[in-house]
Amino acid sequence: MSKSILIIGAGPGFSTGVAEKFGSEGYTVGLISRNEEKLQTLSDALSKKGITNYFAVADAGDQSALEHAISDLKTQLGGVSVLLYNAAALKSKDIWTETTDDLVQDFKLNVAHALYSAQLLHDDLKANEGAVLLTGGGLSKNPNPQYGSLALGKAATLNLALQLNKRLKADGIFAGTITINGFIRPYSPTHSPDILAGKLWKLFQNRTDAEVQH
Repeated sequence: MSKSILIIGAGPGFSTGVAEKFGSEGYTVGLISRNEEKLQTLSDALSKKGITNYFAVADAGDQSALEHAISDLKTQLGGVSVLLYNAAALKSKDIWTETTDDLVQDFKLNVAHALYSAQLLHDDLKANEGAVLLTGGGLSKNPNPQYGSLALGKAATLNLALQLNKRLKADGIFAGTITINGFIRPYSPTHSPDILAGKLWKLFQNRTDAEVQH
């Protein structure tokens, strides 16, 4: 089976850096996002760099749509050896004004569907001694009430990564997360997509620590 990475929540920024990094290392890239226009733009940019890629349009918060997109890309990729779950409900909303329904819906997108995606791909990941990678954030450890739901989601994402790291080790699957402590900017000397993708690549290659912070 050829090497491949499936990125859920693909778009400009960190996930583009990851797609380019893994693509430069010989990985075929699969992309899932709800925005077809942005997907096409990213796909074209990767193709111009000689990176073979495929994409499917789906809202990662919609379990059925996500499942179908994963199935389609799994076929096109010939299997999946690495999963990056990068989807999140990015919004600014005071925690005190949140509702139960909104928190539950956000949790599905931020956390539950990351687990679901990994479960769907378990056989492929096991066959390839692959990896489940999750995009974390500094809000997991320094929560801001103005980003209440997202902070809860990132805290749970970190917890999920630590659990999966222990749970999947016996299957030969590595699980880990990058906790991004800063704003991602294209030409940032510390937090550019390229720099962060390099940190994730090192985490993936070393397969020792469950978390890298940067």
